[in-house]
Amino acid sequence: MKAFVLLFLVLRLSSLTAAESESTSRAPRSDTRLPLVSLEAKETIASDRKAGCSVTLLDESSAQGKRQSGVARIHGASSQAYPKKSFGLTLDAPVSWLGMSNSAHWVLNAAFVDRSLMRHKLSYDLFRSLSATNAPRLAAASRFVEVNVNGHYEGVYLLMERVDRGLLGLRRYESNATQHACIYKAVDHSANFDQPGHWGYEQREPDPLVTAYWEPLDGFNRFVSSANDREFFDPVNGIVARLDLENTIDFHLLILVTSNMDGFDKNLLLARDAPRTNGPPTRLFFAPWDYDATFGRNWEASRLGSTAWLSNHLFDRLLSDPAYRQKFIARWKQLRERQFSVQSIDALINQNVQTLGDAPERNAARWRDAQDMYPDRLTFKEDVAQMKDWVRRRTRWLDQEILGMAPR
Repeated sequence: MKAFVLLFLVLRLSSLTAAESESTSRAPRSDTRLPLVSLEAKETIASDRKAGCSVTLLDESSAQGKRQSGVARIHGASSQAYPKKSFGLTLDAPVSWLGMSNSAHWVLNAAFVDRSLMRHKLSYDLFRSLSATNAPRLAAASRFVEVNVNGHYEGVYLLMERVDRGLLGLRRYESNATQHACIYKAVDHSANFDQPGHWGYEQREPDPLVTAYWEPLDGFNRFVSSANDREFFDPVNGIVARLDLENTIDFHLLILVTSNMDGFDKNLLLARDAPRTNGPPTRLFFAPWDYDATFGRNWEASRLGSTAWLSNHLFDRLLSDPAYRQKFIARWKQLRERQFSVQSIDALINQNVQTLGDAPERNAARWRDAQDMYPDRLTFKEDVAQMKDWVRRRTRWLDQEILGMAPR
């Protein structure tokens, strides 16, 4: 079904004439309260090669931004079929934009099928809000911007940090070391932790062009998929020595509260720092990525109910243990009082609405010719209202499911 939908999108794109596209994007936008990113490419930006470019970011604090040189490419997987493209940027020198980290790597996320324009930001900000002293919950920081590409207005984007070694605070690769920091990205639903090997994953750190380094992931998947319960729950050498369980609980709860239909066995990042000499063993931990299929919408923006339980083989094994289940329930209760309360999530949504201002209207006008590519004729305001109602229903259902795990 997904392949059919993608084929339809490609065919629909091919039917858009150059005149139609030109009529909605003739001039740069400067009358906006959001920061403005101007991307000038020296050649056609594609997904399979990097195009030389320059990037300028203007905001209220800088009447004239500094031009940054670098390269750009089309970013994403299935989203490449949509007319509004996401871009990955690699600058020649690191830059700190809008109070975010100092980095040479950035993502301009188009959020084409997300009428609210905020599902990524809302999800990542929620996870980051769960951080505590010595227990960070790492996810990409992001800011709303509007984008011009070669003088043509392309609408509202989310300028995002790239989740890489720097953002996760991992040690640099050393060629003479025997163990390294690592990041693996799940890119296929086979990444369910129910089989040995690394099918369904891409290696992101170390650079796979420098060295293949699958041992940490292969060993972890072998252990999770084949260890008996006595080995798995051993208090010294079991899963507790291999995986940050507090991070895992928060990550699973984020998947559940957002109902990320791809986040539990496909769109996730699993990372581990390099062990230090004579130091304690380092453990794997999760970081979120790709949260457009959340808050009541699927990957192609069709509506979803509020009563789906999302899990994988690893999470199921962990929840089979009474002690872990008790911690899981306690953490849910704690978060429902604060970060996962309806009032708190509503406040984050309202803050994003205020920040966006009237930019969603300009974005909708820019892509009016592609209106029939959406599953329905949803507006920004309608999507926001539906999200708020969905959060109320979702958290109410999760209360029943999670609190029902407690022994009676």
